[in-house]
Amino acid sequence: MEDLLAVIIYIGTTAVVGCLWGLIPFFLGRHRYRPNMGRLGLIWCGVAGPFLLAFFVMLGFVIAILVSERDARSAQRSSGTYAAAAYAPPAAPPARGGLALNCLAGPLAGQTYPLGVNGLMLGRDTDCTVRFPSDTAGISRHHCALRWQQGVPVLVDLGSAYGTYMGDGRRLPPNYPMNVGPGTRFYLSSPGNLFQITVI
Repeated sequence: MEDLLAVIIYIGTTAVVGCLWGLIPFFLGRHRYRPNMGRLGLIWCGVAGPFLLAFFVMLGFVIAILVSERDARSAQRSSGTYAAAAYAPPAAPPARGGLALNCLAGPLAGQTYPLGVNGLMLGRDTDCTVRFPSDTAGISRHHCALRWQQGVPVLVDLGSAYGTYMGDGRRLPPNYPMNVGPGTRFYLSSPGNLFQITVI
């Protein structure tokens, strides 16, 4: 009985240590827009902990996250509409000039924001490029971001309370980049805060 208890304690302790190692790829995956790979790294580090391989598993996932061009497919989304949009081939570059974000409805209606190399952050906070008035209902301090990822523009919800939606009403999963391009429409919280990406 004591031997069995010792084995259970060993497995539990090493699995916890493995999960602690797994936090490195988990948070790196979120930072590098590879959340599925980060979650897999956390799980496999926990599994490898009792075999004293967690460090090497962690190292492998860190390298994979840093060098991969896209995230691992999620079992939840592999057959849904999000997978098709998230893994669509890169949009063709604009024929002329660059891209801009036009506000079609809401408190910023009529405003145009060029999409530069640093992208655009949308929200109520003072560091947002596309800044909503502080009393705008449904808009988070850091609501979403329009960024470049390997030469392709992507839209990322930043964990907003009321969500970021594509023009057809699909809600974006938090911290999961969605490929977008000229003509793409999306809104924040409600269709009353509508934007469109255009070529300039």
